[in-house]
Amino acid sequence: MLEQKNNSDQVLNTVRSIVYHLNYVNWVKMTQKMMALPINNVKLLDDITNIIFDRALKRQNYTHIYAQMCTRLINDSKFNNLIATDTEITFQKVLLKKCHDVFYSNYQEELNKLKDTMKNDNMVPKKCLSGVLNNFLFNFQKRSICNCRFIGELFKNGAFPEKYILKCIGDLGKEKNDNNYELQMHCLCIILQSVGLILSKTSYDLNKNINKLVSSMENHGMSSTLKCLIKKLKIMNSKGWMDEEPVKFAGTNYNAYRDLPPHMQMVYRVRSKKIMSDWAYDESHDHRLNVVNNYKIEVRSNIPPKL
Repeated sequence: MLEQKNNSDQVLNTVRSIVYHLNYVNWVKMTQKMMALPINNVKLLDDITNIIFDRALKRQNYTHIYAQMCTRLINDSKFNNLIATDTEITFQKVLLKKCHDVFYSNYQEELNKLKDTMKNDNMVPKKCLSGVLNNFLFNFQKRSICNCRFIGELFKNGAFPEKYILKCIGDLGKEKNDNNYELQMHCLCIILQSVGLILSKTSYDLNKNINKLVSSMENHGMSSTLKCLIKKLKIMNSKGWMDEEPVKFAGTNYNAYRDLPPHMQMVYRVRSKKIMSDWAYDESHDHRLNVVNNYKIEVRSNIPPKL
């Protein structure tokens, strides 16, 4: 058992070395090195996929390189057959599950988990929440956008099924009245920019999505960055989907919130202050309800019994 664990640790260390040093020049050689690894159990495959996936989302400028490597791993029968033959688990299924989980991660649920953690740690909101919330907003948006870019690149390489990409586009196109509407629209733009050329050659009607994005520009709260991206998509659609670099979402070229220029940090600070004010209101409201309920209980307990 100890020997098996040591072998797994060696494999994972090799995987980390491969994905951390992957670049435009060595990706083919590194992919071949990955294919030669002895993967003989599902747990090890899941750990390897985690390392590849997390690194792909953190290095957004190399997303297409990681997608090409993943495509070769998916198409390599030897790599997938190293696992026991009595299971239907494959590298592609594990990878798509991770893409799915990030794509459908709920912003409010993640925020509530963070709030609960902060409460359990007895942290003072005014002194501690601001920085934590800024980082949370930055990381959530960055991860969501990079995941959509990764999904689009996988689809372009034939590693992401068409029915799933169409479902992603359809779900992003649904209107949601929350604070993440702009992020949702930006993710839709990122996917369309990646897969538009391929989908334009099918029976799928891209005009519906483009027209909806264009009409959403009437939202006065929409950032100029997103408006610019929507305009580019409109032009690409009219000219047969030229291959252009996407407009960068504020923060996607930075690895951490603290690295952002001051004018970009302000976007997250404003959002975090609103969250803190909402949080304070909710807590005060709950406190008032508890006081009222306790008062009612005390009053009822002092009522003399009916004769």
